[in-house]
Amino acid sequence: MILSAQAVPSAARLPCLTALPSGWHVGGADIASGHARFWLDSDQAGPHAVTITLTAACHTSGAQQIPSDQPGARRFENPLSLRPQFTALRYYTFPGGCVTYRFTFTPGASSLLAIPVGSAVALMPRATLVQHIKTTEGLALCGRDAPCRR
Repeated sequence: MILSAQAVPSAARLPCLTALPSGWHVGGADIASGHARFWLDSDQAGPHAVTITLTAACHTSGAQQIPSDQPGARRFENPLSLRPQFTALRYYTFPGGCVTYRFTFTPGASSLLAIPVGSAVALMPRATLVQHIKTTEGLALCGRDAPCRR
């Protein structure tokens, strides 16, 4: 979380794993200046079944806005294909950031597997992490609404 916050300091929200459904696990992560990415593997949907990326902005063209299940964020869906392989893009936009889900299931895997994994990630307010770091570590996590002091 801290590295994600530092990688995209403008983001008002940060992706946070809550509880993964049975059969899912974190496959890996890639964090660099400007983005934070992790992917989830599934025993049914395959490796790299879902890649979740935090960036400062994204393009939602071609996606349909639908009611959001994440407070403080707008949600967009862009289903790309259902058969023979489920692929889709989901975007959550919020001040200073965007979280993109790229679903790429193994051919033949049910698109319904996207439902429980979608609720496995929450968008935590950056302010919550900033306060936690201040309270537990006595450190300042600078970025959006928390300027660095020199």
